[in-house]
Amino acid sequence: MSAPKFDREKFVLACKDINKKSGQGSVFTLDSKCSALNIPRWSTGIEQLDDILEGGIPYGRTIEIFGAESHGKTSLAYWLCAQHEAAYFIPIEGTLDAQRAKLFGNKKGQLFVNRAANTGEKCLEAILKVAPSHIPCIVIDSVPCMVTEEQLDPKNITKEGRRGTIASLFSLRYPAVRLAIEENGNTVILINQIRDKMNAMPFGEQTTTPGGHAIKHFNSIQLKVSRVKWIEVPNKDPRNDATNEKIGMVMNIKVTKSKVSVPLKECKVAMLFHYGFMTIEQALEKRKEIMAENNQKYRNK
Repeated sequence: MSAPKFDREKFVLACKDINKKSGQGSVFTLDSKCSALNIPRWSTGIEQLDDILEGGIPYGRTIEIFGAESHGKTSLAYWLCAQHEAAYFIPIEGTLDAQRAKLFGNKKGQLFVNRAANTGEKCLEAILKVAPSHIPCIVIDSVPCMVTEEQLDPKNITKEGRRGTIASLFSLRYPAVRLAIEENGNTVILINQIRDKMNAMPFGEQTTTPGGHAIKHFNSIQLKVSRVKWIEVPNKDPRNDATNEKIGMVMNIKVTKSKVSVPLKECKVAMLFHYGFMTIEQALEKRKEIMAENNQKYRNK
């Protein structure tokens, strides 16, 4: 039996009907005026990172930044927030450092912080509330600290907790968030950590991230950050007994997943605690300046 012949006229009529009911551009052909292939992006303010992302971070998508503790995840989030006219930060960990956020370029009236969103449900509800304002950048710091309202109920304190509650929450409620941010052009950045993978084999990945598979599916970009080495200067402060003073770090950023660029590219950037992100060459020059300032400052002490 031969395959039936494709009826283009009937197919085009069906597509027109879908566009009429769901909105123009719901169905389109490549390179048409309704094509969604030209994804609008915003610059990270880090040239090397923009390069490996092939133009920056897309609007209307979910981005995950993950890595081990103290490897620069939140610092990178502060920096990314500062690239916008306005940003919305949900510090569910309760560890917001306002001073560092300002050092990384954030200002009064530009960075808005929601301290009331203390459960996973409230975090996702907050995103749905602010998304229609078209605020460009929304950060949740962090996924492992998200708990459900059920877990915070005093009646359940002595009960054995259910596993996978946040994974279930993302599976059930994040689809609505994804649709809202796509419609309104918001970028949601999820900060995540790494955990040892249960029953990991001797080969393959040994770690995973909390929050279940839903987060991985909804992400358009997943960035793994890791500290390569500390940036140090000789310690001159008599109040500090350490031989060297840590002033920053060299970070490696790897695109472990991308639906909007070629994945598995990586770059190395420098981050100084009091100055933000820069190239390694710029950090070396700044290091010389800091050493000279310290020599002058502590010369007579």
